[in-house]
Amino acid sequence: MNNKTTARIESALRSALNGSTRHDIREAIGWDDSQVSRFLSGKQGVTIDRIEDMFNAIGISLVTRKYLDAMATLCEVGASCECARNGNGECGATRQ
Repeated sequence: MNNKTTARIESALRSALNGSTRHDIREAIGWDDSQVSRFLSGKQGVTIDRIEDMFNAIGISLVTRKYLDAMATLCEVGASCECARNGNGECGATRQ
């Protein structure tokens, strides 16, 4: 991961664990307040079996870059493009 991505993930985790959802996240991963504090200070990590629980509680979904690229393409051309389905080319394409 690059530093920009890491900073966004860190920011999302800090915000969730310092906000009103802290209690719900704690319960989802089976931590007490001292463990959350140690995690936020860098003195405790998240075990591999708790990462998904933490992300689910925070509302973060991990997807592959390939998936995001496909979604971006579908959003650009239209997943249900009537023009293309009727043999008229891509919607919004400049026709000459």
